[in-house]
Amino acid sequence: MKLLKRSTLSLLLIAVSAPSFAGFSVGATRVIYNGNMKEASLSVKNTEDSNIYLIRSWVSSDKAGEKVPFIITPPLFRIEPGQDNAVRITQTSSSLPQDKESVYWINTLAIPPATKEKNSLQFSINTRIKLIYRPTALNNKDAIGKAYQQLTFSRSGNVITTSNPTPYYVSMTKIKINGKELKEGYMVPPKSSIKIEKAPTGNSVSWQAINDFGGLTEKAQTSM
Repeated sequence: MKLLKRSTLSLLLIAVSAPSFAGFSVGATRVIYNGNMKEASLSVKNTEDSNIYLIRSWVSSDKAGEKVPFIITPPLFRIEPGQDNAVRITQTSSSLPQDKESVYWINTLAIPPATKEKNSLQFSINTRIKLIYRPTALNNKDAIGKAYQQLTFSRSGNVITTSNPTPYYVSMTKIKINGKELKEGYMVPPKSSIKIEKAPTGNSVSWQAINDFGGLTEKAQTSM
């Protein structure tokens, strides 16, 4: 009996290099879709010498029932060993907010060829990266680059509230409270806040952010 097991590989906020698994990789950790663009693209590569993959791509949302205003073409294609290909992301609705960014997920599912071996175990790998929609009016490099520096922090017991007054998503990483680094990163939505539970004691905070290219910003720090 052939057993097909699907395993999902999701990118962490702290990832700074192009994601890959086995013989399959995508060419970015995030795609920025500026409001004045007709389409954006994402490269996909089969790095293996012999295996052929079937690639299925789509855009999803974390909000249940939300109609996603983007499509990917081609949604399904075959990629030969060593081949590079690209998918195109196109906006299908103009109803997105224009005073702040919106975030979705680009999914690329790599389906390996079927094997003739009995009792074999196969994995289909789904790589997810952020698709950030940035309204044209917010395409200001200086403001984008400094957004992470404008985060504010407040403490109530062992809970720290992080507020983002800017219209941009800020992906924090290498967060330290009184020099103690947190194990995970956090994405702070625009004009909103998040709570960091069970935070270490202390009022000194330092952090970095992941920029549009998947690299790290310089360190910022403040006191609560």
